[in-house]
Order: sequence, then C-alpha cells, then structure tokens
Amino acid sequence: MTLKNVSQSRSLSDKIVIATSTLYNPDLESDILRSEIAKNTIRQSTSLGYETIIVDCGSHDKLLKEFERYGAKVSNQKEKGMGNAKRQAIQEALDTKKEIITWTEPEKQSFIKDVSKTAEPILENRADIVIPKRKSLKSYPVAQQYAEHFGNLFWKTLTGHDFDMWFGPRTWKRELSDYFLNYKSEYGDKWDIFFLPIIDMMVDKKKLLSVEVNYTHPKKQTRLEEHSLEFCKKRIYQLDNLTKAIEDYWDKRHKT
Repeated sequence: MTLKNVSQSRSLSDKIVIATSTLYNPDLESDILRSEIAKNTIRQSTSLGYETIIVDCGSHDKLLKEFERYGAKVSNQKEKGMGNAKRQAIQEALDTKKEIITWTEPEKQSFIKDVSKTAEPILENRADIVIPKRKSLKSYPVAQQYAEHFGNLFWKTLTGHDFDMWFGPRTWKRELSDYFLNYKSEYGDKWDIFFLPIIDMMVDKKKLLSVEVNYTHPKKQTRLEEHSLEFCKKRIYQLDNLTKAIEDYWDKRHKT
C-alpha cells in the first residue's frame, strides 16, 4: 500500500465501518488457510482506523479472541443461515452510526487498501452505492475466472449494467441498508443477499456506480483451490443458483 493510499484511508476511516462474517473449521486445510488470510485482512482494516464488525457463525474461540485482539468487534451469530449472518453484520454496522458501510468477505485482504476509494463517490453525493470492479481476474483459480466472467456477462446482458457483481464487496450510504436488512428470499438466502437488492435499488432509481480497484487474490488460496473438484463444483453451483435467481427476480420486479 502506498503512503497516499494510507493517508487517504485514515482521513476517511472515521466515516466508514467494515462488516463481514466468518466461519472456519480448524480441522480443514482450506479453512486454516482462509482464517490466516482473514487475520491479515482484519489487522489491515483496524490498522487503517476502520471500525470492523465480525459476525461469526461457529469458529473456534481462540480465533475469535485473535480477531478481538486485532481490534475487531466480534459477535456470535444469532440466527442460523448465511443470509442471517450477513444481515446481523449489516445491522451491527448500521448501529455504529457511521455514514458509510462496506461489506467484504474476510479473505479479501487486498481490497482493504481501496475501501476509501469506493467511499469517496458516496461522500461526494455521486453515488448511493459503489460496486467495486477488479482490473483483472488472472490471480484467481481458472474455474473461478470462468464462472465469475460468465456471471458478470449474464448480469450485464440481462440488466444492461456492466458491474463486477461476482466480486463480493459493496460500499453504500447507511440510508440504503434496509434494502439488505429487509431482504429474505426463496432463492436460498446465501449469496443472493448482495445481488437481488441491487435490482431493487435500480428500480428505485438509486445512484449505482462502478469503481475500479486493483485487487489481487491471495496466491496461497489460488494454489489450494486451483485443482480442487470441491471448489470447482462450488463455483458451478453458485453460478447456476445466482443466475436463475437474478433472472427470476428481475422479471418479477419489472412486472410490478
């Protein structure tokens, strides 16, 4: 991270809260690796002055204490389900009264340096929500590159908006939080919570903006997942689940 990025992040940090959720099994090699990346993400987030909210869904207490030692606020998940964990994290972020909320997966370490970049257009009233756009997908496992490329192409073809939807992070003004908090879906309520409410925002004429970020996927995570049948199947399942949900929801919202 450059000195300019550091200075920019710290100058805006009092206006931004970062929210995420975690779940790591200490007996799985992939989860051990991901938890180490998450530690780095959280350390970087708090070192830049961001209030950092974590809702944990069942990780080991030792890991949660480490997160707290790095300066994050950690809460246990109250209701089961991926969507519920995300909503709880958003609600706790909203309760901080910060102007801007950023959601990111805890393994997106490289994104933290650009959080302030995604918040600037909102603070300048040029956007209500920012969807970060990666410059390249080349640092990802090949299966993920293909899946996310096709997912984004599907979104663009259907909606006419060229957004990097399959990149998880979102940054929005606190007033838009109800779009996510009130969303409970028949589509599985997993990843769709950060896709389908975006359609609601479009229908309601909110200002959506794409901001390019220089994200690089963790090399160790890519090496671990590159030739994994399990992760390949996960990408296919996500792509199938989300594209069906997006198309169905889009049609419903444009018939009302």
